[in-house]
Amino acid sequence: MARNENPIEKQESLGYVVKVQQVIDFVVLSELQQGRLYAKEIEQRIILALGGSVGVNDGYLSQRLKALSDQGHVTRRWESDNRYNRYYQITDYGMDYFQALVRELPDRVNRAKQVYNRFENYMKRYN
Repeated sequence: MARNENPIEKQESLGYVVKVQQVIDFVVLSELQQGRLYAKEIEQRIILALGGSVGVNDGYLSQRLKALSDQGHVTRRWESDNRYNRYYQITDYGMDYFQALVRELPDRVNRAKQVYNRFENYMKRYN
């Protein structure tokens, strides 16, 4: 096999174009601006934000909420002794992160649409 003399250079990876964690973070932080919410309420709001049929894995949401808390974007508190009654609130630092997402995500979403449209056209070749 001949060596590729003119390789195509990628500008970015597919994983960079679409980051699920940023989508989840955006929805979580936008919803928390209305006030404190329990994890199950957040999950329901994600489903609604994504059209009512697509959601997020419980374990992944729990991981993202913990990461947002560890990074200082949200606070999490328990109500009573029940570990399932944990609620979340956005912090000032979380508002800053949210504003950064507001600036960054529109370009990523447009790029993702382009990539998926091209992939859809590519798949049509095999139908």
